[in-house]
Amino acid sequence: MTYRSKFALLLTLSALLGTAQAVNRVPGTSVTYSASSDPITDVNTSVIFLNEVNDLTDQTYLAIRCSDRDAPELWATLNTKNALLTEMDAEARNMPAVTMRTGTDSPMVLRNSDVISVLDGNDNFKETTIGFRSTGLRTIVNGLNAGKRLVIRVNRPSGGQALTYTFNAQGFSQAWNAVNACTSSTSYRTPSTSAPTASGATGLVAPKFTRWYFTTCQDASTGTQRTGLVAGRAHLCDLVIETIPNGARPVSAVFSYELEYREGGRSGKLILDTADRWPSSGGPVTRFRQNGSQLIFTLPLNVRARPDRVYTSINVTGTVFFDNGSNKKVYEPLPVKPAY
Repeated sequence: MTYRSKFALLLTLSALLGTAQAVNRVPGTSVTYSASSDPITDVNTSVIFLNEVNDLTDQTYLAIRCSDRDAPELWATLNTKNALLTEMDAEARNMPAVTMRTGTDSPMVLRNSDVISVLDGNDNFKETTIGFRSTGLRTIVNGLNAGKRLVIRVNRPSGGQALTYTFNAQGFSQAWNAVNACTSSTSYRTPSTSAPTASGATGLVAPKFTRWYFTTCQDASTGTQRTGLVAGRAHLCDLVIETIPNGARPVSAVFSYELEYREGGRSGKLILDTADRWPSSGGPVTRFRQNGSQLIFTLPLNVRARPDRVYTSINVTGTVFFDNGSNKKVYEPLPVKPAY
């Protein structure tokens, strides 16, 4: 991937994260980074890119990320010019075996559950990309900061020759410092477990959520109201959250998705790598309104109609952030009906 195309990728990431990101290169190296934070939560949303030393086309690189959508979490994606796994492998959780090593340190073998498959925003499987969510990534970062080169070996589930990728540490420590070591510029506040005081002060306590559910979905083209989605048609669906108010007001929300399906007599689940946000920062618009104690989010949802796969449900995970620094999650499935 060229610097220009990587810049385009960062712009795409900035749209997903809801914040503008300036792209920088560490002088004299191939390391690029984007230092940014969420304007509402102060979560560090920065990304560091390391090019593989042997791929002169720049199609192979490691992206180290400071956050997973709204949550501060260190994770990474390996993007290559090689096919790493098939969609069938991913659906069966038959993931590549991944070994990572910095310098002469002991090799670290990732667990199968630490390796994740990746979809793009159009629900297209990315066979050349895998993600890592391992606590051992902190050890890898420490090694890179110490100037140790990183080697990643991928044994693909289909067999064949193992793929080995090498990343130089030169420039990483400067980029790591530039992104504030993936910590927030201000303390990231988590919800408190203490109860509100009699005077009504909320502290960091979110309003209590008593129940949540989808009401209706409106066809974006015809205006038809439905109780679920029809595959292949865009909808605007109302997610209602009933609360016991405590004075805290919602200021933002993030919604992520997974799809359940049937294919060839088997059931499976796919996690989408995109998210919708309120307030929206481009792309499909998520709307919010409040009706008494009800928080109502209107989500733009669209599930592809595929002849080889029947989607049965889109499962929505929403995180609502409040003006007192608290947040609370909901999880709600929405049925998907076959296309007409």
